[in-house]
Amino acid sequence: MIQQQPRAGLAVASAALGAVGVVMAMSVWVTWAFVRPRAGDALPSPLAVVLTLVLGALWVLILVMAVLAVLFGVLSRDAAGGLARAGIAFGAVAALLAMAGAVAFVVSAADWLTIVPAR
Repeated sequence: MIQQQPRAGLAVASAALGAVGVVMAMSVWVTWAFVRPRAGDALPSPLAVVLTLVLGALWVLILVMAVLAVLFGVLSRDAAGGLARAGIAFGAVAALLAMAGAVAFVVSAADWLTIVPAR
C-alpha cells in the first residue's frame, strides 16, 4: 500500500478559502444591515425579499467554504502546521459568521408572513 505524504498545497487552499470566507461573511453582514426587511406592520418590498433571499443563499455558500477550509487545514496539518492552523481558524470564524447569518435570515423570514385566523 502506498502511503501518500501530506501536501502543503492543501494548507494554502485552507488559508485562502478561510480568509475569503471571512471577508465574504463580513460583507454579507454589512449588506444585511442595509437591506434587511424591518419588522413591523408593513410587508417588505419584493426587492428587499429577493435581496434577502440572495444573502441567505450566500451564507450557505460561505458555510460550505468554511467547512472546506477546516477540512483542508486538518488534512494538511502535518505538512504545513502554521498555515494549516490559520486556515482552520479562518474557516471556524467564517463558519460562525455564516451560522449566525443563517439564523438571522430564518428569524427575519419568519416575520414575512403573518397568519391571521379566519373568523
